[in-house]
Amino acid sequence: MLSATVLVAGCCTIEHARAVQRGVKGKAADVPSLEKREMVDLRGLDLEGLVNWALTNRPGVVRAELDVEAARLALKSVKSGGLLVPQVDVSLGHSQSTQNREPGHFSWRNTGKGSGRISVDLLIYDFGRVKAKEREARERIVAAERALATERLSVFGEVADAYFGVLRADALLEVALTNEFEYAEHLRQSESLLEAGEAKKLDVARARVDLSNARLNVINASNDVATAGATLMKALGIESDRGSRALVLAPLSDPLSAEKVEFPKTDFAADEALDFARTNSPSLLALRARLRAASAEVDYAIADLFPELSLNTAMGWTDPVWNWSWGVNGIMSVFRGFRKTTAVDSAVVAMKSAETDIDDAEQKLSLSLAVAVAERDNAAQGLETARVAVEQAKENLDLVAEQYKVGDANRVDFSAAVGAYAEALGKRVKSFYAGQQAEAKLVELLGARK
Repeated sequence: MLSATVLVAGCCTIEHARAVQRGVKGKAADVPSLEKREMVDLRGLDLEGLVNWALTNRPGVVRAELDVEAARLALKSVKSGGLLVPQVDVSLGHSQSTQNREPGHFSWRNTGKGSGRISVDLLIYDFGRVKAKEREARERIVAAERALATERLSVFGEVADAYFGVLRADALLEVALTNEFEYAEHLRQSESLLEAGEAKKLDVARARVDLSNARLNVINASNDVATAGATLMKALGIESDRGSRALVLAPLSDPLSAEKVEFPKTDFAADEALDFARTNSPSLLALRARLRAASAEVDYAIADLFPELSLNTAMGWTDPVWNWSWGVNGIMSVFRGFRKTTAVDSAVVAMKSAETDIDDAEQKLSLSLAVAVAERDNAAQGLETARVAVEQAKENLDLVAEQYKVGDANRVDFSAAVGAYAEALGKRVKSFYAGQQAEAKLVELLGARK
């Protein structure tokens, strides 16, 4: 029954391994398949939906999930050789040899006999080796799970940053188009006034130069939109032959007015954020788990200095004789060139290094949080100021435009008014989306909404 169970388990394991091998065969080829792949259509998804889609398609997340699975298999391997877990070996054989009974007489005739042996080994006591290894393996699982959470947050941060980057680029393109419209209108007015004899040719020429510069700004803003869209596709894990920005995130109907609020404004200070992150940031929790695993490594290295006791029994058969034996073994290495004591020292150094990693990570996290909080606060202040500046600049532009029509303002006044209005609009857009990106960064660093 036991042999049948082992045989079935082995067959299932082999079949699973072969299936996985067949699955990777196409990607392992030097010349990959050029079959057309299905296009990805994510239209209608909000930021949360895009993040969830990315979490199932980014290779980094899949790799982190495999690390968790590998850590669990490592624990399974440790437990399979633990205390009081019998290790059974079975061997069967057959041998033949020549029978030469007289001196100087040789014959090719030979006789044979069968043999078999079944042995059972049972570890009774090992001064904590197995327990230390098991504790280390469990902590490695925790560390891998926390690393997976960290990778997920990293993907969230990349997608959120790219998402707001696209919306910001769309809005700045709208600013450039608005600027172009104002200069085009100014050129039209200048040409009308020139025909009526109320403007100079220089005014028309300057107006055409202003319009040309505005159109160049539109081209640059369009390039920024394309770059932002490519960044979003990369963050989502979509190759260029599987989708496009148009199939992922459609522009807002009014990019300047419909500001996309995904994260309500927070008001906590940097020190409060750090206190929260110390107990919630998956990256720190992963490092603490690695420190506990390193401590378990020290316990194992110390336990390895002591002997281990095991019980063994065996039944053998050599045709036609059967025999059975049992015994208790105590094994201890007396001297191996101080390798075991050096292993203890190495484990202690590794534990200290893991402890230092936590301190280093906390210092880096403190800086990142301080920067993100400062960016959030600066963006909020800049947005408030920019909104007032936009209103004032629009009023000034309308006034100068009216004065220009009646000859009370010159071309320089109009150009300055248009430039001030476009600059104020741009600052409002940049401040708003900088605030949203800072809030998303805080979520990534903290591991949750505070």
